[in-house]
Amino acid sequence: MTCKPLFVFGLARSGTNLLARMLDRHPDVTVALDPYLPLFRSLRNALVASRAAEEVRRRFSPSAPFQDYYFDSDGPALLDLMLAGQADLPLDQDELQALRLKTGERASLESPTLGAQMAGLAGKDYGQLFRSGLDLVAGLKTGVRWAGCKEVWVLEFVPLLARLFPEARFFALERDPRAIVASLLAMAEKDPTQAAHAPSYLRHWRKQVALTHRFAADPLLAGRFRSISFERLATRPEDEARQLCDALDVDFHPEMLRLSADGWKGNSSFDHGGKDIYAETVDRWRKVLPARVVQAADYLCGPEMALTPYRPITSPKANEVLAYLEEAGRETGSWRSDSGDLLVDFGGEMIRHMLLDTGSEPDESLVRRCFLFNGILGSLRQCGA
Repeated sequence: MTCKPLFVFGLARSGTNLLARMLDRHPDVTVALDPYLPLFRSLRNALVASRAAEEVRRRFSPSAPFQDYYFDSDGPALLDLMLAGQADLPLDQDELQALRLKTGERASLESPTLGAQMAGLAGKDYGQLFRSGLDLVAGLKTGVRWAGCKEVWVLEFVPLLARLFPEARFFALERDPRAIVASLLAMAEKDPTQAAHAPSYLRHWRKQVALTHRFAADPLLAGRFRSISFERLATRPEDEARQLCDALDVDFHPEMLRLSADGWKGNSSFDHGGKDIYAETVDRWRKVLPARVVQAADYLCGPEMALTPYRPITSPKANEVLAYLEEAGRETGSWRSDSGDLLVDFGGEMIRHMLLDTGSEPDESLVRRCFLFNGILGSLRQCGA
């Protein structure tokens, strides 16, 4: 591709569509919304099948959702595999045909034009397939300098993509986890098919914090990876848009703030009379999120909040959090990524808090299962989490 690759990552309901649409409104940039999640899943499965230890392969399910890696004995090995992965794995042509169909269906939800072009995906390995996919996106607009996609749940693939595309840039959207859950619950009320397991969202939130913290110190990503605050994006959109343009070495364009020109209805799961970008979404969770959910979010995400601008507002009680997790486990909706075993998952949460409270140096494997990286526990202790 003649233009440079651009990737937007984050959690679902974190405002990634807002960021991607702002970027896509720039005449020098095009960003497709969520077309390639099947490609990332296929790559994940190929990495496990070809590079994981035999016992990890045996226990792994290719149909599993993208993982948060917490508490599972195979979690650290799987996470390391994704972070160190290469895209030069051979691509089975039957798998390629299946990916053409799956990506076509997903892309068509936002762009029927792009969806129809997915029949042109090609490549003998995953690196070629990613290049082919970005070429298809680049073809949506003429004369663009940056072309890429927005995807959710897959931040751990940033190093692989950075090695594959030395000129690529990466933006990860950060949002208060309580606001994310409030948006999720509001969306589920409007459309029950969108209901999902809120505790799984919260675990993926802290996974993103851990990865963002790690990427900030990775020489491979120096000057290439940036975490962007949803709250600043929604309350100071022009300032943030100008910083995005500086990062991409393009001039600011006022059309980046006129999202309704493409028919978009706004950056909220809640009903709102306005259009374009509005700030009312930032603190709405304080009024609408049930107290038991706020308490659970503070318990699950409170330690990692110390590495972000957010802070807990409750003093969570373990027995009340346990009651909410049991309730949420009975109403998981269409998606969850935890183990589904309340004893394992809540036991892991309690051990996380115990490790923070003790000054001892626990076993490395235990730390990684509870915090993903050894350095995260050290950083949290320094912050007084």
